[in-house]
Order: sequence, then C-alpha cells, then structure tokens
Amino acid sequence: MLSVFVVPEITDGQTLVIEGDEAHHAIKVVRLNIGEEIIVTDGAGTWVQGKVSSLEKRSFSIAISQRGFEEQCTPQLIVVQALIKSDRMRETIELLTVAGVDRIIPWKAERSIAQEKDGSGEKWTAVATAASKQSRRLRFPVIESALTTNQIVERFAGKLIVLNENASNKLSVLKFVDEDPVVIVVGPEGGISGAELSQLSGNEVRLGQKVLRSAHAGFAALAAIQTLIQRW
Repeated sequence: MLSVFVVPEITDGQTLVIEGDEAHHAIKVVRLNIGEEIIVTDGAGTWVQGKVSSLEKRSFSIAISQRGFEEQCTPQLIVVQALIKSDRMRETIELLTVAGVDRIIPWKAERSIAQEKDGSGEKWTAVATAASKQSRRLRFPVIESALTTNQIVERFAGKLIVLNENASNKLSVLKFVDEDPVVIVVGPEGGISGAELSQLSGNEVRLGQKVLRSAHAGFAALAAIQTLIQRW
C-alpha cells in the first residue's frame, strides 16, 4: 500500500506542496524519491494521490493524479476511555486508532489515578495522527477533552455499551443500527465503581472469560464489533 502523509489543507490544482515537519519526516526519515507515488490527506477524509515531482531541503511536491473524499462510516464508533497512566494512554490511543475508532472521549472515572494535564490533548492527537498514517487511514479519529460521568450520561443516555467483567451478557448478543453511534465505555484498571455502573445504566457486557487490561479492552471490543457489523 502507498505511504500516507498529512497536511492541514488540500487545495485545488494539479500540484501539492508539503512543508514543515511532515516534509522533514518524508525527506529525512522515510527518504522519499522522485517518482515515488504517495497519498496525502487532511485527516478529515479529503485525499489526493500522486508522484513526487520535486524534493527540496524543507519541502517536496507531488503531481496529483487522483483525488477523492472518504465519507464517515456508519455506525460511528466511539470509545469512552477512562484516564490511565500516560504510557498506557498512548498505547490505548494507538490501538483504538488502528482498530478504526472514530472518536475517543477520555473519562474522569472515579478510580482513575491519572489526570488530564495541559498539553495532553495535543500529545494524544499526535499519537493518533502517527497511528492513522501507519494504518493508512484517510479520516483520523477525533480526540476530545476529558469528560465527567455526569457529562457522559447527559450526552449518551441510553446508548452506552459498558464493558464489565461481571456482566451476564456477552458482547456478541448486541444488535446494532447503522444510524446510531456505537458508544463503548472502558473503565480504569481499578474497574468501574458500583455508583458509576448505576449512573451509566447502559448495556453491560463482558468480553469472554478473560479480564483484559484497560489499555487493551477497547481494542478488543472494537475488533469484535467491526466483525458483528460486517465491516471486517
């Protein structure tokens, strides 16, 4: 598959110039060559394809041969992820991104030890961007600011799929409707408290007999759901 690079905006015309950090990475790290064909996206679905036509020290250009737009898939896949330690959060975002998540909402869960810090959003977005490029995504996931339990319930009342190792139902029993977003709630390492489970009042399901880490549960759930909705 062709390598994917990202720019803030894709303009009209037959040539596109890529500058800045993305150009530096392409030239110095990936070592693009004249004539090499690549894809460039704005991360919001708009993309172009073409061959590298020129290489400078801090920029390069492609001659556009194709362009298009990737629509948002339905149902939209949303993961409400409890805040966990920074290294684990990075791993979580990478896994969710390559598994096809559309939106990640960090959650200030009762038993979350980690907190959202200044600059966390920018760091998480950078992780998602890198993972999107690696997995050849043309539409990158949106990462929101952390929400409280009250905010999550107010926003997604009646639509939540809560992963709970003690639930009696398996994930595979759920039915999905194309128009309705799939909203998966993943708790912290210490689990979701009883008070939170009552407040979330969603469809509580388990992922088999094994207990997954918080960083991995969302990835496993997305993989199963992608299969259930026949996207995979």
